[in-house]
Amino acid sequence: MDKRWTWIAWFMLAICAVSLVVALPLGVANGTFQQDPANQVLLFLGFSAFMVVGALVVAHRPGNAIGWLFSASALLAFTGQLAGQYAVYAYVSRPGSLPGVTFAAWYGYLPWFLVLALTLIFTPLLFPSGRLLSARWRSVAWLAGVATAVMTTLTSLQPELSFGTGPDQVIANPIGVAGVGSFLQSRVVSALIVLLVVLAAAFGSLVIRLRRSRGEERQQLKWFTYAAALVPCQSSATACRHRWATLPMPSPSCSCRSRPGSPSCAIGCTTSTG
Repeated sequence: MDKRWTWIAWFMLAICAVSLVVALPLGVANGTFQQDPANQVLLFLGFSAFMVVGALVVAHRPGNAIGWLFSASALLAFTGQLAGQYAVYAYVSRPGSLPGVTFAAWYGYLPWFLVLALTLIFTPLLFPSGRLLSARWRSVAWLAGVATAVMTTLTSLQPELSFGTGPDQVIANPIGVAGVGSFLQSRVVSALIVLLVVLAAAFGSLVIRLRRSRGEERQQLKWFTYAAALVPCQSSATACRHRWATLPMPSPSCSCRSRPGSPSCAIGCTTSTG
């Protein structure tokens, strides 16, 4: 076994561990964790499991795309959460206490559509072999990839970065483009339809694969089917619902102080608003 992949796996695992260790106390200081600690713990455990499994697959079977998908989704989730909590702490909880607030706020917005696509679309499409069921499924993968790239790019170009519900908790995005926020708001329904179509196709692929599978692969698919109903998929779906509901600004009914669109904000807001 090539030691290079083992080192890469350990490196990714270390980044997630450091992000978790730093983000947790920041979340407590910001008041995010206390809003719903059970869901916060569930979120962290779900993506931690993704990271551990992904690192093991990368270390032992680097040619299997599933290991990289699991690792990437966990890395993006943990670093995005860390960036968001860092930005809230430095701008809202303790203004001026830490540098790099603008970059942290910008990166905190960036990864969540990627996380959604990796966990809810590409993982069902490729699990467990790391390959599509057949060449006919390439169009689904391409549509998901293009939609994710477009939404991620537009999100990164929003003119304002919001930390909470107050008008004074917004800063200008240095690379923001005027009109992007209103454009995103007007395309919420279209984006939802595309996501639902691609999501249904991805899980349809998973069902077909399960029906055709035998032996060890069938057991792996059964495990994944059961696990898919748990985090991080549930938390990611909740984050997506709230994210679309709050573009480009958070809902006035949202009482959390974290970055809109993150799972922590989604959990708190959906709990308070029903």
